[in-house]
Amino acid sequence: MKERKRSEFRARLPEVLKTSGTTIAVRGQKIPHSKILKAIQRDTDLSGDLADIYRRKVLTQKTRTIRLLGKKAPAKILNTLLGYEVQASYKRIQCPDLVTARYIRLFSELGCHSIQLPYDPTVTAALIPEMEVAVEKITESAREMFPGDPQLQNYVLRNIYAIIRNSLRFSQ
Repeated sequence: MKERKRSEFRARLPEVLKTSGTTIAVRGQKIPHSKILKAIQRDTDLSGDLADIYRRKVLTQKTRTIRLLGKKAPAKILNTLLGYEVQASYKRIQCPDLVTARYIRLFSELGCHSIQLPYDPTVTAALIPEMEVAVEKITESAREMFPGDPQLQNYVLRNIYAIIRNSLRFSQ
């Protein structure tokens, strides 16, 4: 049964994947996730990929470590009497302002175990739009590559997010 699902899944793969300006050949019925990520990052007009932005602009500041859920899950920002909370699955993280909540939500949705949060909220406020745009471009491009197949889109996004998580973890 499981082998039949794999063969059906592989049969749905196109021979060539196209992103904004790059064509990627699919060989051996395996999706080259790292090539897809590099092509998406090369085609966008951002100042670098998410891990590069994190390495250059966050880790050079004074930071504190925030422990997250550690698995990819949708996160919500809740407005409370004491500020904001980010809720991912059963875990809630208190945040003093909306910018910090957006920053934590972004990395929670990527599935990170822990992140570094700058002490200076103005640094976070300058970074978060750029980081959100980078993640949004990755998501849009992955969805454009496999139109009409949400299962394959989610599979590719999970693997691309895993590559991003690994690069973030090794940059700390």
